[in-house]
Amino acid sequence: MKTKKCKHCQKEIAKNAKICPNCGGMLGMPNWAKILIIISVIFFCIVGCVNGCSNAVDEVVEDTKNTYKDINGKTSFKINETFQNKYEKIIMTEVNTNVTDYDEYLGPKDGNKIIALKFEIENISEDRDELYVSSLDFNAYADDVAADSYIYISDKYKNFSATVGKGKKTVGYVLYEVPINAQKITVEYNADFWTEGNTIEFIVQ
Repeated sequence: MKTKKCKHCQKEIAKNAKICPNCGGMLGMPNWAKILIIISVIFFCIVGCVNGCSNAVDEVVEDTKNTYKDINGKTSFKINETFQNKYEKIIMTEVNTNVTDYDEYLGPKDGNKIIALKFEIENISEDRDELYVSSLDFNAYADDVAADSYIYISDKYKNFSATVGKGKKTVGYVLYEVPINAQKITVEYNADFWTEGNTIEFIVQ
């Protein structure tokens, strides 16, 4: 018969003994301890998996945010300065802060004026065959107060909203009604509606 020494009294006993017949000491690990270890291992595996998945999601979100940010890290642009990310290139090429050639019946409210901004937007993406551009994604502020869009249907002030093919561009205007005495006028644009922190501004005045 194979034997082993009791770890408590050092007497020679049967190898498969669970309790020492000489001193009564427990030999081997109790079942409850084995179960506790198994549960602990499973728990830490789950925690590690969750943390790993969470980190992976955070990395994907951060990578997505970065693809929409300006390649030079800028967030504010003046006329003829270029905003460019992985997918698009946008330039405000013209600013008219006092549009007067509107129909007299469709003019601005008393104390307000019409401004017209011309934008050039190009699809520079390598993997997007189409880029949808809408003037509704551009929001104007006069002294940090939201300004109303002004609808002016004419060939002169054609809207730039369009579905732009790869390597193509759209050119057009967006118009707003702002107070005559506004000191600061800006237009904000978020390249990715679903991701926060990517808003840029074009300084009009």
